[in-house]
Amino acid sequence: MSRQTLSQRPLAERARAFLDRLPLEREGGKQLRRLAEGGVVGDWFGCELSSVFQPIVSPQPGGIVGFEAFLRILGSGERALSPWTLFSANADDGRLVALDRLARTVHALNFLSSVEDDSLLFLNVHGRLLAAVAGDHGAAFRKVLDALGLPPERVVIETPLEASSQPELLGFVLRNYRNNGFQVAINVDSPAQWQSLVSRVPAQFVKIDGDRLLFADDWRSRLGWVAGLREGATIIATRLERKLESDLPDGLLLQGYAYGLPVRRAAITHAERYVLEGFAR
Repeated sequence: MSRQTLSQRPLAERARAFLDRLPLEREGGKQLRRLAEGGVVGDWFGCELSSVFQPIVSPQPGGIVGFEAFLRILGSGERALSPWTLFSANADDGRLVALDRLARTVHALNFLSSVEDDSLLFLNVHGRLLAAVAGDHGAAFRKVLDALGLPPERVVIETPLEASSQPELLGFVLRNYRNNGFQVAINVDSPAQWQSLVSRVPAQFVKIDGDRLLFADDWRSRLGWVAGLREGATIIATRLERKLESDLPDGLLLQGYAYGLPVRRAAITHAERYVLEGFAR
C-alpha cells in the first residue's frame, strides 16, 4: 500500500468512538478530557497533561517518518511545570507507573486525532520504570492501543540515555516491549557506546546527539559507521539546530529544531510546511 493511500485513511473507528465518548473540557472531573479543538488532556492531581510532537525526518524523498511526543504540563494557577518536576514529585513506584501510562495514553490519543498516515509515534519511558515494573513491560499499554485501534508496531518505545549504561536490564526491558509488538529505540552518548551494545540490545532505532555524530573532527568516518549499521538499526541524529547538506548515508534519520519545533498539531502543520519548502526532494 502506498504512503499516499495510507495518508488518506480515516481515523480508526475505535479511536474515533473513544474520543467521542470523552467529556468535553468544560465538564471537568475526569482523568481524560477532550478539548473543543480536538486534542486531549489528562488530569493528574490538579495538573493538566498535554502533548506536543516533534517530527523525525528522512533526508531522502519521503519527508516525515514519525513524531516524538513530549509532555507539556500546567499546574494549579496555570503554572508551567517541567516533566522532570512532576515525575520527581511522584516518588512511589505505583503512582509513577500510573502517571507514565496516563501520559502515554494522552500522547496516543493526540497522535490519533492529528495523524492519519502510517507515521510512527515515539514515546519516552521514564528511567525509573525500567526497574519499577517487574516484567512484561508494555503489556498494559498494549491493551490501551488495542482499544484505540492503533497498531503497536507504529509505536516506538524510547529509553533514556542512562538506561544504556545498564545493558542487562535494558536488553530485558526491550525484549519485553518487542514481545508485546512495539518497536524500540535507545539513546547512546557515542557511536562507541552503541558498538558495545549492539550484540546485547535488540534496538531498532538508535538516537545519538547530532554534535557527537555529525559535527566532530572525524565526521566522515562516523558517517561510514552509520552506513555500515543500517542493516541492524536505524540511526537518528538528534538536537540538530542547522540543516545538513548532502553526503548523508541512506537510512539516516534527522531530528531537531532545524527540521521542526515541537507543536500540538504536528501532522498537519509540518506536513504542509515540508511540501511548501520542498524538503522531500
